[in-house]
Amino acid sequence: MFHNSFSVGPYGQWVVAIMATICSLTSGQFYAWPAAALPQILDGSAGFSLSDNESAWMITITFLGNILSPIPSGALMDRIGRRNTLSLGILVAITSWLILAFLTDIVSIFIARFLSGVWGGIVYTVVPAFLGEVVDPKIRGSMGAVFGVMLYVGALYESLASNVTYQLFIFISMIPPVILFVGFLFIPESPYYYLRKQKREKAKNSIIWLKGSCSDEDLDNLQQKVQQQLETKGTFCDIFRTKAGRKAFIIVEVLQAVQRCAGVTFLFAYTTVVVPTSWLSPQNSFLLLTVVWIVCSLLSSTIMDKFGRKTLLSISCLGSGLAMCSAAVWYYLREFSTIDTSTTNYMPLLFLIISGIFYSMGIVSIPTIVQSELFPVNVKSKGSALACITANIFSGISTRFFFDINNAIGVYFNFVIMGVSPLICVVFILTVMVETKGKSLEMIQDMLNGHKVVTPIVVT
Repeated sequence: MFHNSFSVGPYGQWVVAIMATICSLTSGQFYAWPAAALPQILDGSAGFSLSDNESAWMITITFLGNILSPIPSGALMDRIGRRNTLSLGILVAITSWLILAFLTDIVSIFIARFLSGVWGGIVYTVVPAFLGEVVDPKIRGSMGAVFGVMLYVGALYESLASNVTYQLFIFISMIPPVILFVGFLFIPESPYYYLRKQKREKAKNSIIWLKGSCSDEDLDNLQQKVQQQLETKGTFCDIFRTKAGRKAFIIVEVLQAVQRCAGVTFLFAYTTVVVPTSWLSPQNSFLLLTVVWIVCSLLSSTIMDKFGRKTLLSISCLGSGLAMCSAAVWYYLREFSTIDTSTTNYMPLLFLIISGIFYSMGIVSIPTIVQSELFPVNVKSKGSALACITANIFSGISTRFFFDINNAIGVYFNFVIMGVSPLICVVFILTVMVETKGKSLEMIQDMLNGHKVVTPIVVT
C-alpha cells in the first residue's frame, strides 16, 4: 500500500522475502503454543484445565483449520494478490490470540485454535508461491531455508514467553503478528500476479522495487512466459493434464507428507510430554531443542544454494531417520524390557538433538522450496493448496492419535513412524525427485516436461 513512498534498491527482494518468512514465525508460534502452555494448563495456573482427550483435540483442531483454508486462500491469492491475502490472514491470527487471551472455556479455545490453523494454511499456501515469484533463483534456496528457520524462531519465542503469567504470555505472543501486519503495508505485490491481471506497468514498478531495475526486454520475456503458462486455465484438473504438472504434484505431495511424518509438528506439540526429566526439565529440553533447530537451520541456509536440493535432502532424511529410530529403541526398552533405563533418561533428548541437526539440513525447508519452484503460474495456487492440505492431514493424524498410540501400542511407535518415514523418502529422492538448484521457474517447467535444460554458467 505504501511501498511507492520509498525504495531500497536491489535489496527489495530481500526485504519482501524476509517479511514473508516472518509469517512462518507466527505460524510456528501457534504450532509450539501447546508445548509451551500445557505445563501451566496441567498445573492449573492458567486458570483452567484440560483432559488428555481435550488436549489432543486442542492441538489437532489447528490442523483442521490448516486443511480447510488452503483452497479458499489459493483462490483468494489469485483474485486479490499474494500480499493482500497474507494481510487478511494476519488479522485472523491476531483474532485467535485475542480469543485465547480473554476466554478460557473449551469451545472458545477450540475456535481460537481453529483460526490459528486457518492462518497456518494461508501461510503454507501463499508464502511459497510469493517467495518463488519475488526472489531470484540464486537466493531462492536460502530464503526457503530462512522460512524453515522462522518456524523454529516462533517456537523459541513461545518457549521463552511462557515464563510469565498465562494471560501476559498470550499478549506477548500477539506482538509478532501485529508488527507483521504493519510491515506488509510497505511491501509490493508479486509482479507475476500483476502480469496475470494484465497490469504491465504495475508489474514493472514491482520488479524495480524488488531488484532496483527492470528493462523492457526482461519484462517482455517474463510476460511471454506467464502468458504461455496461463494459456491453460488454472483448475485443479489442469495440474494433472501435463507431464510437468503430474510430476510436480507427486514430488511435492510426497515431500510434504514426509516432512510432517518426520516429527516437526509432533515435537512442537508434545516435547514437554514425551521427553523425560534428566539433566534438564522437559520444559528446558524443549527450549534447548528449539535453539538447536534454529542454529542448525541458519547454518543450513548458508549452504542451501551451494549444494543440490537432492543431496542435502537425502542426507537430512538419512540422519534424522536413524536418530528417530534410535529413540524408538530406547522407548521400547523402557516400556517392554526389564532393562533399567532410568540412568539413561538423557538419551531421548540426545537423539532428538541429533535428529534436529539433520532435520534442519533439509527436511524442514526443502519441501517448501520445491513447492514454490515446481508448479507453473496457472496452477501454482491450486498446487500449493493441495500440498498444504496433505501436509496438515499428516500433521493432524500424528498429533491426534498420540495418546491412542501410547495406550494401544506404546510411545515408542510414534518414534518408529518418525524414523521410518524419512528413510523411505531417501529412495524417492534418488529415483523421482528432480534437481531445481539454480534454475529459473521457466527452466524448471521445461525440465519437468522432459525437455533438455542447460543451466547458464554465472561468472563471478
